[in-house]
Amino acid sequence: MNKNSQLAPSVILFFTVALWGIFWLPLRHIEAAGITGIWSVAAINIVPLLFLLPLVYYRRRIFFADLKTKAIIGFAMGGGMAFYAIAFLYTSILRTTLLFYMSPIWATFLAMFLLREKINPGRWIAIATAFAGLLLILSGKSDGTVSGGINRGDLFALASGLLWGYGTVVIKQSKEMPAIDLVPGQYFWATIVAMLVLFGTSFTQDIQVPALEKWIDAMPVVIGFYVLLTLPTIIICTRIAQILSPGRTCLLMMSEVLVAGLSAPLLAGEVISITEWFAGSLIISATFIEVYFTPAITTESETS
Repeated sequence: MNKNSQLAPSVILFFTVALWGIFWLPLRHIEAAGITGIWSVAAINIVPLLFLLPLVYYRRRIFFADLKTKAIIGFAMGGGMAFYAIAFLYTSILRTTLLFYMSPIWATFLAMFLLREKINPGRWIAIATAFAGLLLILSGKSDGTVSGGINRGDLFALASGLLWGYGTVVIKQSKEMPAIDLVPGQYFWATIVAMLVLFGTSFTQDIQVPALEKWIDAMPVVIGFYVLLTLPTIIICTRIAQILSPGRTCLLMMSEVLVAGLSAPLLAGEVISITEWFAGSLIISATFIEVYFTPAITTESETS
């Protein structure tokens, strides 16, 4: 694929994923409605899955073909989605988003080994620029919002980025599969992973199922944001991940960092310093380098 043919999907991905920068906000409204803790993570995944079940039934012959690969993709991407949402429960918005975006590094390394992708200097410059910005943000906090040390939320965020990076590589390997058939598995495994974490932490917290009226109160937000808005972006992201290099896919998704960086202080009261604004400009520069100055990257199979 040449550079010009990558430009359109790159721009679409950049602006589509920007919506995820406020992913945390409806999650807080759901918790305010009474669906608290990891139950809220289960809710935002199981409800979109229910909406997808008629599609799965209609396409059942195609959907259940090559189920092993779809299960791997579903577990990687869905597990990443679940861990990402869980991380918001235990650490700051900005820290969760930033640690998730170690994913371009994981995706690039995995693509080198699994796809035999030829990584050019432009990609390394883009990664270095982006993560210089991330390191600046992590080190630039002086108000205690982002502190030293690793907590369990940080670990969930790191795990989510690793799984997501691996998932983009497997999706790239499965570019002939209809993207729509890869999405239900993501929500299925996200629900399973969330429930496993929920019951795995049952000894430290109450895991009682929220009352029915609380579920009803939360449904307008769950359906409005996580079904009508987020679900289509997951489908778009999955399709574009089949087209672009895994590393490029994850780098362009850093538009989410920018929106999270703006929404966190405006809506959650997190303070952004001059250092962090500069760091954000580095992240923008990284995506600009990736889109305009990095040649199209091919795998050995595409060049043979």
